[in-house]
Formats: sequence, structure tokens, C-alpha cells
Amino acid sequence: MQTPSAYLTGHIAVPKEWQDIFDPFYYIINQQQEAVTRILSPTFQTILVFNFGAPAYIKPAAEQPLAIDNSLVIGPVKLALEYTIPAQGQMLVANFKQDAFYRFFGRHLQTYTDFLLHPDELQGDHCFADVWQELKALPDMEQRVGSLLEFAAIYIQERDKDSEDIVNNSENDSVINPVKEIADKRGQSERNIQLKYKKYLGYSAKEMSRYQRFKKTLARLQGKSSSTVDWFEMVYEGGYYDQSHLIRDFNHFLGLSPAQYLKLQETVCIACGRS
Repeated sequence: MQTPSAYLTGHIAVPKEWQDIFDPFYYIINQQQEAVTRILSPTFQTILVFNFGAPAYIKPAAEQPLAIDNSLVIGPVKLALEYTIPAQGQMLVANFKQDAFYRFFGRHLQTYTDFLLHPDELQGDHCFADVWQELKALPDMEQRVGSLLEFAAIYIQERDKDSEDIVNNSENDSVINPVKEIADKRGQSERNIQLKYKKYLGYSAKEMSRYQRFKKTLARLQGKSSSTVDWFEMVYEGGYYDQSHLIRDFNHFLGLSPAQYLKLQETVCIACGRS
């Protein structure tokens, strides 16, 4: 996404030993004298947001804006989120991969009742309040990432054996029915595997399959305009039944029609780093 020099965004890679836990960290530095509002495309990841300036705001679909004073856990991000970065604001976002959030907190956010929480509510103590203070005192984003990884190393648990097949198949769209395949392999019921998807990942295999189709279509539209898009080709390549099916997915995930998305795509941030 192209941005003016006074509005800086970027990614900070994680060391190899952390690459099954986090995607690259994402940061925003708004050096402008006015707030900036953007739309985050769904990622199906749970994210941990640190805000180092005046309160930022995040607005889930059909919800009132919520202030982010210091840190907030959001997710899994299944629908688009509108967020506003204040003037002179700075934010750092940790993107948990697959079952990594469960391995960190021992639970996953599965409902909109729990969709937005301060991380200390999950930990049951005030350690994140202290972490936020330490991160804010550091001079740059790379040092903040390094400090956050040192903190995370204390809490990350080994992957449960029950989650291995689920993690390995969670984003493999070449498997037609991953739940059935895992259930047959493990000698368990499909219902039991479905519950484990929710437990470890926070979403179902069916939800992920729909998202993967949408994500690929979104990638095909990058940089295009309405006049250069062959919609029949988009429908066919995306595996949609018809154009109405395609439009329904865009309305579901982004709250926009495909044509509206093409007009506004510079304001829509597409997650990077996911396979």
C-alpha cells in the first residue's frame, strides 16, 4: 500500500525461531497533524495491538468505535475493521499465527462478546501494563519487537499433539474436507475435530475455506480498476457460482461491493506475511 511520507507503515521480520508463532510485526507511525482512518481486511488471525500515542480507535462491523489506550487483543479478525490512528500516533501490531494465540494465552477468542479484550484480562494479572510502559520507553519499533519477543518467550507453550493435524491442514485449500480427513486419521468424530478447530484456531474449517477463496480473489484485484476487470473471469477463477456469489463474499468480509472496493482499495490494508 502506497502511503505519504508523513504516514509510515512497515513490517519487521521475526527471527527464524519465532516464525511459527508470529507473522512479521506491523507498525504505523502517523507524523501528520490529523488522524488517519483505514480499513483492515480480514486476516483470520488474532492480533495484539500496542498504541503509544493518544487513543486510537477501532470499529468492528455494526459496533461503536472502541478506544485503544495502550494495548488490546482483537480477533480472530474475520471481518473488516475500521481503525483510526491519531495525529502523531504510533502503533505496533503482533499477528499470531494459527494456534500461537492459544499457546500464548491458553484460550482463543471465539465470540464477539470476547472479540476485544485488554490482554491483562486474559492473563489475570497486570504484566501487559508493565510491558506497554517498557515498550513505550524504547526509541524505535525494532527494539520494541525485540523486547516483546523476550517477554513472549516466558509464556509460549509447546504445541498440543491434538492440534498438529489441524494446524497443518488449516490453510491447505488442496484438501477438500480437512475435518473428515483428520477425523478418519485420528479415529475421532467430525464433530470432535470441528470443536478442536474452534479451540486451537478460533474458527471453523468451513470459515477458513471461504476466507481463502475470498483472499485469492482480493489478490487478483490488486491494482486493478473497474474498467480493467473481467468479472466473469474473476467469478470462474475464484470458484464462485456466479457474480452474485462473489458480491456476497465482498459484502460479508469487507462490507463493500467489489466495485466499491476497487474505488477505495488504497484505504484498505491487506494483511502481509500469511501463506
